[in-house]
Amino acid sequence: MSKLKKEYISKRLLARGSRRIFKKDANKALKENGYVIVVKDGWVVKESINGDIERIRKINSSGISQNLLLD
Repeated sequence: MSKLKKEYISKRLLARGSRRIFKKDANKALKENGYVIVVKDGWVVKESINGDIERIRKINSSGISQNLLLD
C-alpha cells in the first residue's frame, strides 16, 4: 500500500481522542458505581459522585505531569 493511501494519525490526535474516551467512560463509571479511582497530583485517589476525594496512596512520579484514569 502506498504512503498516500495510508491514514496518518498524529500523537496529538491519538492523545486527544483517548482523553475524550477516557473522560466519557470515567463519567459513566462514576454514575454507575458512585466513584472512580484516578491519579491526580501524584496521588491515587477515589473520587465519589458527591465530590468527596479520598487519597489512597502517594505514587513515585518521574516528574511527568499526566493524569491517568483507572477503572
